[in-house]
Amino acid sequence: MKKRFEFSLQYPKPLEEEELSDLLSVARSGLFSRYSSSFVPNLESELADYYGTSHAITCTSGTAALHGALVALDLPPGSEVVMTPVADIGVVLPVIYENLIPVFADIDPETYNVDASTVARVLSEQTGAVIAVHLAGNPGNLDALQKLCEAKNLPLLEDISQAHGAEWRNKKVGSFGKISYGSYQQSKQITCGEGGVILTNDQELAHRAFIGVDKGWRRDLPLEDRWYDFLAPNLRFNALQAAVLRPQIGRLDALLLARTERANLLKEMLGEHADVVSPQRILEHSKHAYYSFPLFVDDRSTRDSLLTTLDTDYDVYCALGYANPQTLYMCVNALRDPSRFGRDLNYSSRKYPSGTCPQAEDLLQRSFLIPFNETFSMEETREVGSRLVSAIRDVCY
Repeated sequence: MKKRFEFSLQYPKPLEEEELSDLLSVARSGLFSRYSSSFVPNLESELADYYGTSHAITCTSGTAALHGALVALDLPPGSEVVMTPVADIGVVLPVIYENLIPVFADIDPETYNVDASTVARVLSEQTGAVIAVHLAGNPGNLDALQKLCEAKNLPLLEDISQAHGAEWRNKKVGSFGKISYGSYQQSKQITCGEGGVILTNDQELAHRAFIGVDKGWRRDLPLEDRWYDFLAPNLRFNALQAAVLRPQIGRLDALLLARTERANLLKEMLGEHADVVSPQRILEHSKHAYYSFPLFVDDRSTRDSLLTTLDTDYDVYCALGYANPQTLYMCVNALRDPSRFGRDLNYSSRKYPSGTCPQAEDLLQRSFLIPFNETFSMEETREVGSRLVSAIRDVCY
């Protein structure tokens, strides 16, 4: 029977037998919290070294990491935060909860990322920060974004949730922003099921982020002198998560190489059909981390026919758009109707109508994700590519 290939981001990523020592040590110790052992700070030191930053602060999720980063920045209430409309809702929720205003910049429909020109069009006197999401592991143009943010005196935040190990000009993404953040949820290149990290080279921001995911509690002071410095949630990481995540850092680059080899094979197989189906464009100076393998065609009808044919005739199930076929402001009720779901918050009088980001809306109607990850052998990857090519010939010629 022909093997069926299903698109999935949350697949098993087990530790090797020799990688279980930290986890067993934590389990046997009975000391599971962040502050009861050295496991979490040791992990944070290794993460900072890997990403090339001075500080790394772990927390419960990528959403929590953005929340901690915004707490650290302490933007005035009502400040606008410019972001992409094509991402997980985690890029929006902390902005709203900090009483800031999401503002969506359109994307480059070939890289899937915001760029300096689309960001510049939505800047205003109320803009407080810019978030650059490196979607699917593909770095955006950090030169242009940094230049724009520096000229406007705005902090740049990088979202590396899908881009662990990706590079811009031979430096890891996450090291360019004033403060950056990422996720270690199950689908990510390295994972502890749920988890996040905040990255920065700024000592003061690191301090605020550190207590900003720990209730604002001043643990750096003697117990009798401590107080809660500012309003902040409890989003602490723990030693069990650290013990699962730490062994994966050393093999992350090898994992990325395996994904890159599979992506290159697929691109080679699709080469003669480049006029019909295109992969995400990779900018010069960048190294892709291949969280997924996005493809796009010229129109929705072709996309839908192609995916139906792949599913019914070739046993390959793909995902529409970017795992979600709509922009954030079209599928999140809090953005569709802020006056109802965001009552009395600064963004509640805003409107995010269809057409806010036309390039993003259009791309999501003609893009898709095929089954792809490093656990597929090269032979299996070639088989997926072969079935895709066959479906392209059936539908597009």
